[in-house]
Amino acid sequence: MGTKLVEALAEDRACSLVASIDRDDPLPAAADVVIDFSSPEGSKRALEAAKAVSAALLVGTTGLDDGFRRALEDAAKRMPILVASNTSLGVAVMHRMVAMAVRGLGSGWRVQLEEIHHARKVDAPSGTALALASTVEGAGGALSRDRIVSIRQGEVVGTHRIEFTSPVERLVLVHEALDRALFARGAVVLARWLHRQPPGMHSVQAWLQERLDEGTRS
Repeated sequence: MGTKLVEALAEDRACSLVASIDRDDPLPAAADVVIDFSSPEGSKRALEAAKAVSAALLVGTTGLDDGFRRALEDAAKRMPILVASNTSLGVAVMHRMVAMAVRGLGSGWRVQLEEIHHARKVDAPSGTALALASTVEGAGGALSRDRIVSIRQGEVVGTHRIEFTSPVERLVLVHEALDRALFARGAVVLARWLHRQPPGMHSVQAWLQERLDEGTRS
């Protein structure tokens, strides 16, 4: 993901790369945003780097423990922080559409989710599938684990398909990742937004809401 992120920053005229930091590299002298796609241990160093240069911090790493999450919440009192298990902008919109579908359709619809990833992916269901299930439940619906189907095959980057079915009709929402570069490109967009935010814990959905509000005003 580091290479994809460097490429995405090079393509974005509004951003410039200050430093690409590996495990033992020295920290940069200045930065506006630190973006982390490493490991739970690497995220801790990213937090220290952001603190050192008074930068915002975007963490795209999964598997963070409760202790580190508390450290992030404490640091957010002084800096803007965004933790996102998925930085795809399309997935962000899908979450919003799923919540709208649950609320609009009501409890009489059966919800089922299918996720497909490459054969080397170990965790199942995927983190995105679990997050979508959480969105369903948060909107007042129900999506139990036995209605989440995980498929591992070939070189599939990632596909998530969620179905709402009644006795007389079906609504299907699908997100398909075509290239892992989408996560890097999404992270750059989110980083530009995060840089403008006040200290606190921020979310991808907050970014999306601002975009939707801008569209309403235009």
